[in-house]
Amino acid sequence: MNMKKTIFNLKNKALRQKSVQQSNILAFNEKMTSTELKALQLKKLKKLFIYVKSNVPYYQEKFKNIEIEDINTLKDWEKLPILTKEDIRNNTEDLKASHLSNNRFSSIQTGGSTGKPLTLYHDTNFPFETVSWRVLKWWNITPYDNMAFIQRREVSGIPGAINKLLWYPTQRVFLNVSTMTEENMYTFYIQLIKKKPLVLQGYVAGVFEFAKFCQKNSLNIDFLKAIWVTAAPLPESSRTFMEGVLHAPVYDQYGCAEVFWISAECKKRESMHVLSDIRYLEVLDNTDTSVATEVYGDITITDLENYAFPLIRYKNGDRGRYLNQTCSCGLSFPIMDKIDGRVSDMLKFKSGKVIPAHHFVSLFDSNPKAIKDFQVFQHKNHSLTLFCVLPYEDSTGTICEQKVEYLKKLTDYEVPVSLEVVDYIGHDNGKTRFIVSEANS
Repeated sequence: MNMKKTIFNLKNKALRQKSVQQSNILAFNEKMTSTELKALQLKKLKKLFIYVKSNVPYYQEKFKNIEIEDINTLKDWEKLPILTKEDIRNNTEDLKASHLSNNRFSSIQTGGSTGKPLTLYHDTNFPFETVSWRVLKWWNITPYDNMAFIQRREVSGIPGAINKLLWYPTQRVFLNVSTMTEENMYTFYIQLIKKKPLVLQGYVAGVFEFAKFCQKNSLNIDFLKAIWVTAAPLPESSRTFMEGVLHAPVYDQYGCAEVFWISAECKKRESMHVLSDIRYLEVLDNTDTSVATEVYGDITITDLENYAFPLIRYKNGDRGRYLNQTCSCGLSFPIMDKIDGRVSDMLKFKSGKVIPAHHFVSLFDSNPKAIKDFQVFQHKNHSLTLFCVLPYEDSTGTICEQKVEYLKKLTDYEVPVSLEVVDYIGHDNGKTRFIVSEANS
């Protein structure tokens, strides 16, 4: 037996009994039919409702006129009010389960890219690592394979030493996405060559920047089996570029700081599987009512596993849609499209016209090899500039010119649209911003 696997399994049996049990539960859930998964969701929603009515002051007040007898179907969940970011800011303490000890609360702060940072809590009782183990398995990766990370935080000091000991002999390599200098990226590359991880995980922008660095310096990486990206929409042009440079399939995964692990691509990469055994995801219109399949709306999440700081019908600011299809992989988890972008990414014009983000994020999806990077920039006067980074020095930019014409039509010729070919487009502390607006909304 593989030594890493043996040690990993022994440590889990000794130190992570709960993780072993949860991993088995998740594996069992994968075999459920769509009908069985919906029944499981309803069961978990009702259990969570009963729990918060007894233990969480915020929901005791909000749900005082709703009883468990009122919830008999998934549709009935719409009887509950929406939870907003402002609700969390104003009621943080009341959203905590009042009977739990402090060790059940793991503090989390959102990045605040669309406003003030938000502080909330995860439930330490749920072993999050088991969800990543599940999805890694979809990609033919094991949790004890060597892994590399491009992210904001690396555990250091005594906690870092303990973390390395817990993972030994698995090797893990880190690059801080906030300090991606050429020197740091080259050091990271040398570590990759030495430890040969099978997975590179990171923010879309961070992995993209590292791929550009490797291409620029003719640095070869040929041992990865999977590139796992998250934290931003993934245009097909970015996927194509990263795969071409790093020689491995890129897999998209969706989650947010408030609720980890909402959906992920499987090996087939036909769409995103909503992890419906641990999350209940709704797509809502402006009346907070579920929209039809294939229609974009506001992502709203109920975390079925967080009993310390329950998030019920939480509107996280993202937009997306369910798809009316199944995946050839055989999993029964419902299918969603890749994230449209944030609600704040919708561009508004003086006429009152509003254009959703998906028109811009997917701008080059039909021509992914025509572009290396791009950004749609709205100026204060509402005019647009399409910034493009071409893949090669001798690229003509013809496709970019066609996209300018598309944007003109999309705006009904209300504003001027210009093209600017540039060598580089910056990113926001590791986050990709395909849409930037300076216009007054």
